[in-house]
Amino acid sequence: MNINMKYYIVTIGAIFIALGVGILVGFNLNYDQALSKQQSEVLESFNTEFEDLKDKNKNLQAEIESLNGDIEATREYIDKNVDVLTADVLTDKNTGIILTSENHDYSEEIEKLITNANGKVSFNIVIKDNISDEEKLANLSKDLNKTFKSSQDVINYIISSLGSTKGYDQLYALEDLGVIKINNIDEKKYQDYDSVVLLGELTGKDAKVKFDAKEKLVLDGLKEENKYLVAVTQSDSNNEILKLYSENNISTIDNINEGMGKISLTTLLKNQNIVGNYGNSDLAKELIAYENN
Repeated sequence: MNINMKYYIVTIGAIFIALGVGILVGFNLNYDQALSKQQSEVLESFNTEFEDLKDKNKNLQAEIESLNGDIEATREYIDKNVDVLTADVLTDKNTGIILTSENHDYSEEIEKLITNANGKVSFNIVIKDNISDEEKLANLSKDLNKTFKSSQDVINYIISSLGSTKGYDQLYALEDLGVIKINNIDEKKYQDYDSVVLLGELTGKDAKVKFDAKEKLVLDGLKEENKYLVAVTQSDSNNEILKLYSENNISTIDNINEGMGKISLTTLLKNQNIVGNYGNSDLAKELIAYENN
């Protein structure tokens, strides 16, 4: 989210266009003496204004470079001191992690961040893409003696299991049947989660269709359970998925691999009442999350 000069470039461009129009008018009117004098005054005024704008441009560029330098210095400081800055921030907080993309699993770093902040990771699971496969749904219905007609049924069952005393065994049954992967689960605390970090990626023209078929169902189900949600990606993501989460009033962080993103996540999980978009991308409204006073 670096400051840019596009508005000043547009202004200077407009001055050059106006200057060209003035010269053209002068030629077309055969250098009428009175008009030439007026034109000269206008050109002189343009030149003066142009010089003033160049000076302002130079000063603003220097200010921008100074501000960007301050931002980079702050980034470096936070990157080096994340553990200190997040110490005990998540005491008494229980957080779940759900991945909706099988090929972009950086949840181990999220776990490390939460535990270093003295928080608890209730579970860390991956929901696979095959949850809408007809053959898989038929096998689930047969093996679990329940009716699974769509991905909606599978996701409802997963979320229900996360809140059930029988959920631990039910989730491992789902893993055995190949529809989820359990990276980690706290056998005694998996039901006690109050927040969920959502990880995933989406690409292609059908991103919205894919989102509605999986991520939207997950977030709707978790909202019904009154869970606080934060969606995160790394800084090299295309952020298509964060745009869709944001449209559903979910907090987003687009630089979870950076110190500022980690500070934002722990701040949001601590407060559980902030909704915003944080990070470096065009979607982000602020660099870093901070507590509301």
